[in-house]
Amino acid sequence: MKYLKILSGLLIAYTLNSCGILPDALPDETQSGKNTFGCLINGKVFSTDDMTGDFYKTGFNIDTFKDDGSGIGIGIDTLKVGGLGTYRIIKKNMFNYSDGKCGRGAVTPPINATITITKFEWGEDKPNNLRWLIVSGRFEGILPPDTECKDTVKITQGRFDMKLQ
Repeated sequence: MKYLKILSGLLIAYTLNSCGILPDALPDETQSGKNTFGCLINGKVFSTDDMTGDFYKTGFNIDTFKDDGSGIGIGIDTLKVGGLGTYRIIKKNMFNYSDGKCGRGAVTPPINATITITKFEWGEDKPNNLRWLIVSGRFEGILPPDTECKDTVKITQGRFDMKLQ
């Protein structure tokens, strides 16, 4: 009986985690415009569904926010964007992080930062004259110390799925 309770507890925890309900879980890697965003920052989960995004001729950007003032911004600014693939992030303003106390990435360019686009699909709602883009993928990179923030920030296992209009 004791083992049955333990097994039941583990099964419930696994189920909640696989649904993305547990607060320490990254969102699932979806590709349907669910507006999910998450990553590990120095090994700790950062996840939010409060984000904004823009698409423009040479790229796109996604900015995320949390109530505590923390946030992450990722983006691509290249003439090559427009499809699946892995893109290096080399501009300092295209990969940044704030922990609510100091921001980094605005001064020092990231190291080994990439975005891999796994879905890039345009759609149109003709009756309402709306055009949208679903962009999904993964990202990672390192933000070195700068004049404002003294610690290195390592961002891994990043994933996003956003519908931009």
